[in-house]
Amino acid sequence: MANQIVNDIKLKISGGNAVTRLIMVNVAVFLVISIVKILSFFTGGMPGYPSVEDFFNSFITLPVSPQGFFYKPWTLITYMFVHFELMHIFWNMITLFWFGQILTSFTDSKKIIPLYLMGGIAGGLVTFLFNLFPFFSMYIGGHLLGASAGVTAIIIAAATLVPNYKLSLMFIGEVKLIYVAIFVLFLDILGVASYNNVGGNIAHLGGALMGFVFIWQYKKGRDLSKGINSFLRWASGLLSFSPKGKMTVAYKRTVSDEEYNYKKNVTQQEIDSILDKISKSGYESLSKNEKEILFKASKNK
Repeated sequence: MANQIVNDIKLKISGGNAVTRLIMVNVAVFLVISIVKILSFFTGGMPGYPSVEDFFNSFITLPVSPQGFFYKPWTLITYMFVHFELMHIFWNMITLFWFGQILTSFTDSKKIIPLYLMGGIAGGLVTFLFNLFPFFSMYIGGHLLGASAGVTAIIIAAATLVPNYKLSLMFIGEVKLIYVAIFVLFLDILGVASYNNVGGNIAHLGGALMGFVFIWQYKKGRDLSKGINSFLRWASGLLSFSPKGKMTVAYKRTVSDEEYNYKKNVTQQEIDSILDKISKSGYESLSKNEKEILFKASKNK
């Protein structure tokens, strides 16, 4: 039974898109932490640790002091998948889903996981930098956790790529994506200025900076996700335990004639031209044919 559940989870992760995979990993970690909390409650606690949070802080959340990070460098990655509170993970995952889908629609799904990781790493490093100043170190706290820096990177990346894309918000109506991004940044800066979750808000700003740089370079033809994608493919190969059979070579076209001709004829210049038009006049200014080209491009990348 347990093996079947594990296999089902593996199938969902491998079959889903990048946004779905990130959400599932975050939720899985949250469920493990929650189960440990329940077990700890019924067994009287964890020996040597005042709370479950302290236990996980010791291993997978990010210590913001350089000396703490020196002994736990892996936490620069693991911290961005850790949540202790239900509402914390709920809002992070909802936001990741909304803006991850938008960014995927105008680039491709292979950008999402690298950008999330780079945003989280940037958030951690920027927090380290600010923690070197005594004024900020008083308020930053001991550890960072949560997906917010990576999610903020995705929000700002989407707003940088298609600033005039309109979101329909409840009780407000249609709002351009650029204004949503500005509001997010305003809240983070206000949080720092109000001494409210200073470390977390500084990490958000570090993620925002990475999101902007990522798309700025993308528009110049530089794909910052290549290195991480190459590493993930290599790591995936190491984790694959399927037996090696006799090598066979099959020559077969895996796409339809329509898809083959589309990939042959539609150039990157056309895609860039459509994105420029969205940036200047909004998504609704596109013709039906342009929307179809953009949709097919996002599916075929």
